[in-house]
Amino acid sequence: MGRRTKLRRGGRAITAIPGGFLHLSLLASLRRRPSLQAHAQLLLLGLPLPAPTASRLLRPHLRSGNPSASLRLFLRVLRDRDRDRRPCPVDSQEDVPDSSSFSAALAACSRHASPSPGFSIHAFLLKSGFASDVFAANSLLHFYGSFGLHSLARKLFDEMPARDTVSFNTLISSYVQSCCINDAFEVFRIMMESGLRPDGWTVTALLGACAELQDLRAVKAVHGVARRMLEPQVFHSGEVATSLVDAYVKCRGMELARQVFDLAEDNARNARLWTTMVSGYARAQEFDIAQRLFHEMPEKDTVAWTALIGGFVRAGRYKEAVVLFEEMEEAGFEADEATIVKVLSACVGYGNINLAKRLHCLVGRDGLINRNAKLATTFVDMYAKHGCIQTAQEVFSGVDDDFKTLELFNAMINGLARCKFGEKAIALFDEMGSLGLRPDKITFVGVLSACRHSGLVSQGFHIFDSMEEKYGVKPEIEHYTCMVDLLARDGQPDNAYIFIQNMPFKANSVVWSSLVRACMLHGNIKVRKLAEEQLLRLDPNYKPENLPLSNLFSEGKRKERTARMRKFLNHKPVSKTGISVSATHTSHPQTKLINLMLVGIDMHRKCNGCIKKINDGVEWADLMAYLSQARSNLMDED
Repeated sequence: MGRRTKLRRGGRAITAIPGGFLHLSLLASLRRRPSLQAHAQLLLLGLPLPAPTASRLLRPHLRSGNPSASLRLFLRVLRDRDRDRRPCPVDSQEDVPDSSSFSAALAACSRHASPSPGFSIHAFLLKSGFASDVFAANSLLHFYGSFGLHSLARKLFDEMPARDTVSFNTLISSYVQSCCINDAFEVFRIMMESGLRPDGWTVTALLGACAELQDLRAVKAVHGVARRMLEPQVFHSGEVATSLVDAYVKCRGMELARQVFDLAEDNARNARLWTTMVSGYARAQEFDIAQRLFHEMPEKDTVAWTALIGGFVRAGRYKEAVVLFEEMEEAGFEADEATIVKVLSACVGYGNINLAKRLHCLVGRDGLINRNAKLATTFVDMYAKHGCIQTAQEVFSGVDDDFKTLELFNAMINGLARCKFGEKAIALFDEMGSLGLRPDKITFVGVLSACRHSGLVSQGFHIFDSMEEKYGVKPEIEHYTCMVDLLARDGQPDNAYIFIQNMPFKANSVVWSSLVRACMLHGNIKVRKLAEEQLLRLDPNYKPENLPLSNLFSEGKRKERTARMRKFLNHKPVSKTGISVSATHTSHPQTKLINLMLVGIDMHRKCNGCIKKINDGVEWADLMAYLSQARSNLMDED
């Protein structure tokens, strides 16, 4: 007799014989209690594991979110079988796993990083004669579909000796998830020709395909098929009703979506159906109806709050989004990742940096931001746009390297470019390669912008030349615009003009405007006239006075005065934190400066004639005296 296992249960010692009924019962009991799973694992170490025992333990591992343990357990069964196998023409039931075991093992393979274990199980299925089992074959279809191996899935499907509704549903769903919409409808056609009736899963998958196509006529057709062929209890179920409403919403058929919603039975009106309707009206910017439905919801959840907040953000109604989030907190709901991302977007638009910082503290307590690149990207972008570049860098550095994504790098590089930290942006660009991330066109726009703002001409051209040669990214008009501006800012308008002439496509008004501003700054009248001719062809409404005020001081002899003004405007590399104040709000220390700037803008708008006077002889000291007097007047008013 094998080694016995002693356990304590209810204060008494119990001896269990490996493989015996008591042993297996204790094992199953321990497995059902998460706190005692370690004891069950120790119990397994001394157990010569028969296949039926393993079958009962595979699913609990999957349900507990541990597919690797489930897969290891199944592979152990196969190894034990090969090691202890006795010569016998037919394997006993205890030697071979059943189809349920194969299904659980393939479900674990679907969540594995590599499809290799699934290939091995497929080979074993062929060897053991289970390949013709419909249950096991359907699990194989799901496995291949989860890895996007549609050619192998279709080959297996075509060779199946028998197929059921689940077989068709599995293949249709895998096609829809990979956006192979035509293939999905082709499989549905075969299903209809074979005489099988679709079920709720079939209709749900097809409606997902219609939503992907954004084809309202296709949604109506599937709706008709569902009404005609589904059982009444299935057609009126919450899953089918929600899928119909979601498809109509995505295809901009809100009236039809409302009809489905109004006809849905009370037991089908679950929280997801209500949320889909609220989200649909919010997307259509019918916020009165969306809010009315939201308040009529019998049970709200975080997803419903997030849907309405997201609708306000998409419509640019940032203040209402922030107010709704505050109501959500007062109602006792906790924000999840999706909520925080949308509220942060509202903070950027509304200028509510304090709320953003509070959210940062909220997600920073449990370290979520260090493992969530999407969340970190939103925070980095928000802080950079508000001039808090140091905080943005701290957020970026706090993210584990394994979780850093291309989008996160792009946000940080663009933030550094905006705040004129060119060297740091280039260093970050180089760091991407060490993590195995390849830059895209957005990355290059960011790093080239950093070069132009920091005057890094040689580095900028080196990166520009490497785009297509090293990374396979073809430069577009945005990248050429950065290079033109880089040369122009460096005092090389002539070279910038030559660069434009050699571009593979015609320059747009943005490129020529950049060159005109540079010529005005550096006093290059010849190139400026050439650029303005091209600009007038593209933009008949172009007027020199539409360009920034400081550029209009540049005409030949006044180059020195322009340089002094540029130096005054750019003496700090980092922009100050954005704020939102009213004209009468005087508690913030920057209010007076903002009012002063408004005076200057008003002067520029109303007094175009002053520009000519300044160019005709008003010196720098005169201009500064005027601004000083304006500031003194503001101080006196306070």
